[in-house]
Amino acid sequence: MNKLHNLYNINIQNNKAVVLFFIVCLLYACSAENDADNQAFSKYAVSTVQVFLSPEDSPFLGRPTVIKAVSDGLYFVDSGHYQVIKVDKEGNRVLSFGSHGRGPGEFQSITGFWPFENEYLVYDYNSFKFLTFDHRGELIDEEVLTENPVNPDSEFSIPITLHALSSDKLLIPTGGRHGSLFAIADRISGDVTYTGKAVGEFIQEYNNREVMQAYSRGEIPDRLLNLVMLSSSSAAIYSLQQTTGVLEKYTHAGEQEWKMELNIPTQKNLFDRIAEHNMGLGPEGIRRIFVYARAMDALEDGVALLLNMPEDQPVTIAWIPKEGNTIDLVEVEELTLDTRGFMEGFSVSPDGEYAYYLERSSGTIYQFEWPL
Repeated sequence: MNKLHNLYNINIQNNKAVVLFFIVCLLYACSAENDADNQAFSKYAVSTVQVFLSPEDSPFLGRPTVIKAVSDGLYFVDSGHYQVIKVDKEGNRVLSFGSHGRGPGEFQSITGFWPFENEYLVYDYNSFKFLTFDHRGELIDEEVLTENPVNPDSEFSIPITLHALSSDKLLIPTGGRHGSLFAIADRISGDVTYTGKAVGEFIQEYNNREVMQAYSRGEIPDRLLNLVMLSSSSAAIYSLQQTTGVLEKYTHAGEQEWKMELNIPTQKNLFDRIAEHNMGLGPEGIRRIFVYARAMDALEDGVALLLNMPEDQPVTIAWIPKEGNTIDLVEVEELTLDTRGFMEGFSVSPDGEYAYYLERSSGTIYQFEWPL
């Protein structure tokens, strides 16, 4: 009888412990959800902006499409002159290389440029090739690819955008292949590591008609659900899920360190407004893409996101430190985004002194003091 009594007491105590455990978990979950909804943002206003380079004042400037700030100046890809150009901190040209064509060292369309310690790497989308130059702009090597390493079964899957982790390793969006968001592809060994958790199903081929129909209905096209923006520092990879606003940090081996949902207050109804715009357009209208950011720039101490903002909001940059524990918002009061949806350029100098904003529609590059 004593044994049964003791067993009964033990069961009661265990049941109480289980109930208490679930109550604690429920309270914690609610607390975590509330914390996400009530994310604290530190705001910084930039009131002074200057034109750093413009086609009117700088004859060597054609149609810049990509910019990258470095400690001693700024690089940009000039799609008008089919060149990579470097200027110093005063905007004086100190280097330019490249020309239009399909021959060695020539470009058709540059969609990626990365200045590494000992060389430059250039990605030519139309020719599907990588070109390596030394720091004088002399061609070292070029490699024409025959297939997309992350989607070798399709002849129409050449990636428009990708990111170079180093001269040998690439970050390539996968569109959800193998349930992933992007892959780390080694150009030397051919090894491919898939990472990130897909938002939607993988769709093998791009069907423009289906995409346009989805836009007309005010929907995110299934083909674009897994759209990501990628950038990296010497120790980290940052991935932004463009249709969910989830930012993730990974190691160079592809292991996730943290993830956070941005929940920027001024972006709360952004996709509703994009949907309303797209549904009201005729056949010839310019659709707006469902994205939370238009540019990303990773530095050693964190990552900067040029946010996609409603028409009535100034250019806004979200700064997330490498720990992923806070979000700072920098509002540039004199600038607004192009409502037509151009993917503008943005970059912060490694010393944190200046930030640069590329207005692609006019070809103008602006400069302002970075407040963080």
